[in-house]
Amino acid sequence: MILKLGTKLYNAAKKAYPINLSWKSLQPSNIKFSLNNPYILETLPTSRFEELSIFEGKKLKTVCRILDNPDYPNILTRYKNITQTKGFNKQELQNLYRKAFPNTKIPNDINTDAFVYLNGLPPEIGSKFDAHGLAKVNVPSQLEQLNDLLTKGIDKKRKFHTAPLVANCPEGVGAGLGSSGSAYRTGSFIVVGDPSKLIEESGIKHVIVNDAYYNIIDDLRKRFPQVGFVRADEAVNYFKNLLP
Repeated sequence: MILKLGTKLYNAAKKAYPINLSWKSLQPSNIKFSLNNPYILETLPTSRFEELSIFEGKKLKTVCRILDNPDYPNILTRYKNITQTKGFNKQELQNLYRKAFPNTKIPNDINTDAFVYLNGLPPEIGSKFDAHGLAKVNVPSQLEQLNDLLTKGIDKKRKFHTAPLVANCPEGVGAGLGSSGSAYRTGSFIVVGDPSKLIEESGIKHVIVNDAYYNIIDDLRKRFPQVGFVRADEAVNYFKNLLP
């Protein structure tokens, strides 16, 4: 019988602990998976180091069960999605804020690009995207609000008002995909769902970053790789290219 990788790792890790008179390992139940464990390193193929590094510090028994599961590739994908949604902490948010505004003072002429450039997105395209503009709190709070939305998701207990990204009426006049009004454009971010689906159905798939936070767009992309981030002045072609 060929042992699966998880079982091999668990058996290898037990070598670090003594055996009692009943020939049972005295390995503690809370031992963690670690790539610094020499017994694990000896058993684990080098080609798997990077892939399994996301399990560092997790309970060894749990990791080994995952590795032995026939559905391991899908489990790994789901686990990566969960770990990749870890948001910025308070200190990191402060660092991003200072990076966005190195002179410490927020300029008065910001968050105008979305208002201007989205006028070039035809309603027949823009109306297919459900959106929500983060425009009702101050500029620093809008970054915190975006961080919460991308890490915690939409609060199901509260009404989440959305509207088409581009429609035929002024912004903010309707709610819901297919309504008459467009999503607010004067805030720092506009969150957008999949084509022809409400955000509450598909989740947040795209974020339009307005000019206030152009300086940190790469930081946002690295922290939330499952979300498409686009500058407001490049949004027209971005959303055109998402449709056939």
